[in-house]
Amino acid sequence: MKSFIYNLSKIDYNTCTEFQKKLNDLRNNNKIEDSFIFPEHDDVYTAGIHYKGDLNNIIKTDRGGYVTYHGKGQLIAYYIINLKDRKMNALDLIKIIQESVIELLKDYNIDSYPLYNEKTGIWHENKKIASIGIAINKFSTYHGMALNVSTDLKKFSIINPCNFNPDIMTSMEKITGKKYDLNAIKEKFIEITLKKFNIIDYTIKNSIT
Repeated sequence: MKSFIYNLSKIDYNTCTEFQKKLNDLRNNNKIEDSFIFPEHDDVYTAGIHYKGDLNNIIKTDRGGYVTYHGKGQLIAYYIINLKDRKMNALDLIKIIQESVIELLKDYNIDSYPLYNEKTGIWHENKKIASIGIAINKFSTYHGMALNVSTDLKKFSIINPCNFNPDIMTSMEKITGKKYDLNAIKEKFIEITLKKFNIIDYTIKNSIT
């Protein structure tokens, strides 16, 4: 069986979550190989299992972490990984995701580093540039990572992203002052992801149908 790489344009967040759960079930039953989703979302605020605040206009999810924002200018990756087959645990997966993002940022001359526990994600000079939150159902994962490429950082101002003050967030554009082609960055990140997870046999899809 081949892995599936879903290189998607904009898709509704809830629709994408239900699709992740479908793939998660298929992966648990060994009907597909490990697969990856690279979507884009319109503005949406989501809360992880550790968030206990107001849910007004916020979608409650079963991923780890607190509340965050997804929207235009973000590189998003969701991971359907069978941890049992790979003899991995959740932290092992998080470390591979972090290594992937750090390698991507290095290609754009941005130094970054990983942090864990309450600060899990990727950081640059005490600012958070990428957030990570996964969920596990049986043996397999879903949800994943969001990297701020050219994200409007003002969108974080109405929440405490990842339980921090909004000004903790940064982006590639904020750091370098440069404009970026999100599709080009996504393609490069897909290449890095395939390498990091040793995916050789795969099919790229541009829709969830």
